[in-house]
Amino acid sequence: MKNLSMILVLMTGFMLSCGNMSDEIPMDDSVQVTGPLEVLKSGTLSNQSGAGTRGTVQLVRDQAGKFYISLSDNFTTKFSTGTVTVYLSTSSSLRLNESGSFQLLGLANRPGAHFYELQGNKDDKFTHGIIWCGAAAIPFGNALLE
Repeated sequence: MKNLSMILVLMTGFMLSCGNMSDEIPMDDSVQVTGPLEVLKSGTLSNQSGAGTRGTVQLVRDQAGKFYISLSDNFTTKFSTGTVTVYLSTSSSLRLNESGSFQLLGLANRPGAHFYELQGNKDDKFTHGIIWCGAAAIPFGNALLE
């Protein structure tokens, strides 16, 4: 029972640590998307690590031909502060030690809709959207983009 209590205390500490260390992660607040959007791919987030993550991840294109990753209006995670980040990934697991297998998009520091502009053209090698707690290095959710 003592071991279980210790594990719970450590996990709580890791989860709460997602509330800081956001200095080097790009924010999404400056992204302004206008006009109708064409949905190219979409996926429903699967909750991971007990974070209560839910919502939809979409690859969209605006009228000017710019590409974005969007999180839906109903996006939420229990710990959406600090270093909860959004990535594109070549698999359902984020492999930060494999160059080229991921692309950091920005913070998801509040519930609700978010937009992340993709620089240049979309890269079809990325098949998943990942919600990640950088401070604890654990996944909060992932979505297969189809």
